[in-house]
Amino acid sequence: MRRILTFLKLFRYDLLVMLVAIKHRDTPRNVKGLLLAAILYLLSPIDLLPDAIPLAGVIDDVVIVPAAVMGLTKMLPRHVRYYAEEQAGRMLRYMPVILVMASLFVLCWLGLLIYGLYRLIF
Repeated sequence: MRRILTFLKLFRYDLLVMLVAIKHRDTPRNVKGLLLAAILYLLSPIDLLPDAIPLAGVIDDVVIVPAAVMGLTKMLPRHVRYYAEEQAGRMLRYMPVILVMASLFVLCWLGLLIYGLYRLIF
């Protein structure tokens, strides 16, 4: 279980690095396109192994997308990668605060939705 959690933390960092690098103007277009293709593959209902197959349908997403993101981080130019890693490290320091703020935001919207439904019904 510890290996899986370590892998997910590494993937989270690499994904954050790639999301920062996408905004950089020196990031090659092929890297941007391949990241977009990996994200579309993750969201697409068409997979190598259908999601209807228990466990096997999820394993291809769990293997292909992180492997693509990790490979794409190695394809970044050195200065873009250093810049993105620095920004991602800075963002990870504030991640607990960001998660709390996002949770409060979602809870406020849910409260407004429930209040609106209540007012609509009664």
